[in-house]
Amino acid sequence: MMRRIIPLTFFIICPILITGCGSDIPGSDEATQVAAVVTSVNDAAGSETMFKEIFVGGTAPEGREQYFSAIIEINGTPDINGEEATVKVNISQGASEEEGRGAMENEKITSGAVTWTLQKQGETWKIKDAPLP
Repeated sequence: MMRRIIPLTFFIICPILITGCGSDIPGSDEATQVAAVVTSVNDAAGSETMFKEIFVGGTAPEGREQYFSAIIEINGTPDINGEEATVKVNISQGASEEEGRGAMENEKITSGAVTWTLQKQGETWKIKDAPLP
């Protein structure tokens, strides 16, 4: 029995000792948090409630289907200035018919580069302005 406890403990404790804790954990810096919000737009657009939650209160745009069907790629590193951040994003049509259905029906989304603005509320980054090209 003792032979199994030592290897199991080794595999649990070693990763903790190697990675440590605190701000060195990947994903804990502000730019990564901002990027995570931007890249979550497609998934959030699948639900009206989730879509509204990632935006600053009352700023969620109409036509969330267009965001669901768009391919959103961050261009460069987010620019953070205190409680506000800007992110350059490239947006293009969804690749499949199913993904692009909202965009094709509305024919409002086109490919291009735009800048999105985010605002920090407490410890959470939310989108303030996310125009489509």
